[in-house]
Amino acid sequence: MQNNIRAFLSILFVGIAFLFWAIYYPFHLLYQEQYLLFLYIPSYFFDKLSYPGGVGEYIAEFLTQFYYYPYLGALIVALLLGGIQRLMYRIMLKMQKNSIDWYVLSFIPSLGAWAFLCDENSLLAGIVSLLLSMGISYGYMSLSRQWVKYVYVLGVFPLLYWCVGGVCIVTLCLILAYEWLVDSISIKHKSAISLLMVIAWGISVGYAILHLQYPVSRLITGIGYYRFPTLIPFSGVLTCVIVVLLAGGVAFLPQYQKYRSLYWSIQSIVVLTLGAGWIYSATSMKKERDMAYDYWASTCQWQQIIQSAEQNNPDTPLSVVCLNLALGKTGQLGERMFQFFQNGTDGLIPDFVRDYTIPLTVNEVYFHLGMINTSQRYVFEAMEANPSYHKSTRCIRRLAETNLLNGEYKVAAKYLNLLKHTLFYKKWAEETETYLYEEDKINSHPEWGRLRKMRYTEDFLFSENEKDMMLGLLLVHNKNNRLAFEYLLAYTLLNRDIASFLKYYPIGKNMGYAVIPRSYQEALVYVWTQSHPNFQGMPWSISPVVMKEVTEFATHYVRAPKDEAFFLNRFGKSYWYYLLFRK
Repeated sequence: MQNNIRAFLSILFVGIAFLFWAIYYPFHLLYQEQYLLFLYIPSYFFDKLSYPGGVGEYIAEFLTQFYYYPYLGALIVALLLGGIQRLMYRIMLKMQKNSIDWYVLSFIPSLGAWAFLCDENSLLAGIVSLLLSMGISYGYMSLSRQWVKYVYVLGVFPLLYWCVGGVCIVTLCLILAYEWLVDSISIKHKSAISLLMVIAWGISVGYAILHLQYPVSRLITGIGYYRFPTLIPFSGVLTCVIVVLLAGGVAFLPQYQKYRSLYWSIQSIVVLTLGAGWIYSATSMKKERDMAYDYWASTCQWQQIIQSAEQNNPDTPLSVVCLNLALGKTGQLGERMFQFFQNGTDGLIPDFVRDYTIPLTVNEVYFHLGMINTSQRYVFEAMEANPSYHKSTRCIRRLAETNLLNGEYKVAAKYLNLLKHTLFYKKWAEETETYLYEEDKINSHPEWGRLRKMRYTEDFLFSENEKDMMLGLLLVHNKNNRLAFEYLLAYTLLNRDIASFLKYYPIGKNMGYAVIPRSYQEALVYVWTQSHPNFQGMPWSISPVVMKEVTEFATHYVRAPKDEAFFLNRFGKSYWYYLLFRK
């Protein structure tokens, strides 16, 4: 019955982990996948072999590519976490046969690994390397002959260091703890094993220091566990420490004969409470929502973005950028933009930031507007700014598209050739390759053909402070670029530049609007009421509803201009509220 309970707890843990990553945190998995370019070519593998931890990193990247399907990625992560738990339990049994009474404690390292992965910059290589290190430790503990242990230490440990990097220190500590706390061999043999372990570790690290151009600290602590090479999150370090302390400490824990159910219950409550708190503190739903919006924008799921915004009004810069793009792509920007939170022009077209995430999102705006060269620049900068130096499938794909649209077919072929060596982008690359040097085929493509007609054909100086002028140039080149027109008017409205709005507004007379979009009506009627006592003679077709609402707004504003609570409740989704109250 106890065996069944232990098996049930392990399966339950894997199931809960799967549901967490598949339902609650799936976009963190998609985020990891898009910043990876795993290539099925020998040179890619041999490159990983050139530094400590490369094998673990290669295995981790192989698994990470399957995050392309979040449910499959969630299953992979859940199984790895379950594997750490089972290995921890096996090691605990080696340290003390009575460890079955402390089975619940074996979940603690897995909970730490879970919290580690909740950080979007934590890479799966850390978890894979820890799992391999624990497996090698358990293999050593299963040996009985002394001479085999000597061979194992001298032969396997240096290889382990080269495979997993600095995490191998866990193996060193576990073996030393096993020898001194459990094994009944003589002090002479204990000392010999300990000395050989330290020598093997020292030689391994020393060789790497002498032959590789990496900082000593990284060769000791590890290279590919975290996106920022010089940092290792506290949760990762603490998880490794817990593995060692738990393995060593269990040797001193007693076996209880009575009240077994009570002790199990106490253990379960403590571990569950601490683990849940640890994971909760490591999660960030704000980042998860931003990643969701970014993913939907990159895959053109415009309705999904709008539906999500309707349920939970986005309030972060990147989510607002994606929402405005979705509204623009579905022809609703002029009608509905002020129904949602707006944070000024930064929520429309943000300025360039030296970062590897923001430019990648902003590139989607420039790409769909038809500013192909700017999109290409932002994507390239984002990929090169990645602190882990990894290439990105999403970036490579966009760079292939932009060069294809610009007629740079040799460059596009270079990027497509990379994608042909991937698992999930190979088909797209092979299909896109058929467009190379085929002008008519590109022009007839529903998306690429439209963008080719909209892109600039003459050089100009890009200016962050004159985005309205650049949008105007897009309209001059192609007067049917409705998205550029709506972005131009939205830019003037968000910038509170009513004069420029009135200047650009007439351009939209041939854009095919059946009625004037709501936000435009609100801006126009606001201008009119500033110099006219009534609506007679107004040259625009303003709806009676808007005229009634602006009258109510103006009346109350005259009486109580500082009653922001009233205006937020009654007119919070109007341009008037944004114009007069939004900071």
